[in-house]
Amino acid sequence: MLDGMGVSLKMIEMNKIRSRILLRLMQGFGMQPWWMLHFEASVIAGFMAIVGGYRKGVVLGNLIKVFGSENIQTLSKGFYKNFCDITLESMKLFSAKDHSIISRVEYSEEGVTLMNRLHKEGRHVILVGAHMANWEMYAMTLSRVIKHKTMALYKKLSDPIMDDAMRKSRQRMGLEMIEIEECKTWMDNHVSVGGEPVAVGFGFDQSPQDPKRAWWTTFLGVETPVYFGAEQWANTYDAAVVYGAVRRTGRGRYRVEFRLVEEHVKALNKGHVLDKCLGELEEEILNAPSDWLWSHKRWKHQMPEGIQLQKRMFERTLES
Repeated sequence: MLDGMGVSLKMIEMNKIRSRILLRLMQGFGMQPWWMLHFEASVIAGFMAIVGGYRKGVVLGNLIKVFGSENIQTLSKGFYKNFCDITLESMKLFSAKDHSIISRVEYSEEGVTLMNRLHKEGRHVILVGAHMANWEMYAMTLSRVIKHKTMALYKKLSDPIMDDAMRKSRQRMGLEMIEIEECKTWMDNHVSVGGEPVAVGFGFDQSPQDPKRAWWTTFLGVETPVYFGAEQWANTYDAAVVYGAVRRTGRGRYRVEFRLVEEHVKALNKGHVLDKCLGELEEEILNAPSDWLWSHKRWKHQMPEGIQLQKRMFERTLES
């Protein structure tokens, strides 16, 4: 038994050493100038186009579900170019100066004006977003642009060294990262009547763990389970819902637009807010299909028996 404990401790220590080495490599890699990172990203993307890229089967399957097989090679090539860009850019975020990152993310004047008005009125905001373009750079710079106290939910990494490094990197400009398991307590403590207005970042485009508890509807023409948390929390805490749309304007440069989804949610029918948010995301994807995270297993669940498929009112399609 003691021998087994000794082996386990050695394995834990080896994992820590590997994590520290990997982290140092990522930090060192990010010390390169932006143009060098993007050159290397192009080389890696070109290599992937020849030999096959990360989760190729998932990427191709997802793209075919939505767009068919006609332009599949062009679409997949565009995705891997974007994927390599954001992967290397994310490494750069460990070492890049704050002003260097901020200068690469532009926020629309109309969107900032909207957020300033909601802050002045003392309104909390559920800030809905997706894995479009470089969402990491958007999240990092958010608190430098809006007046709300900013918080984002995240799932803790299994590697404590990498988890600590990622959390510190994301939080260094003012964004507070809260584990999903702790979010209810955080919301109850911070989102109160008369308290400081809070903007809570909600990513809603990934597949829920439990398909039986999800909101089932169509998304990009495919039967899809959707997280219901954003609408539920907006209702519970009387928060406005704003969609944060991110689009690429150049290599390593992005523009964020805040779009008001609904200012008051309580009187609306269930699913109304989710429907409108899905419509915003569909518009983003159809306008720039390469910028979404197609490597995620978005459609891994089948709709359980007894679940009703909800109709859409604000659906965007290829034909619309």
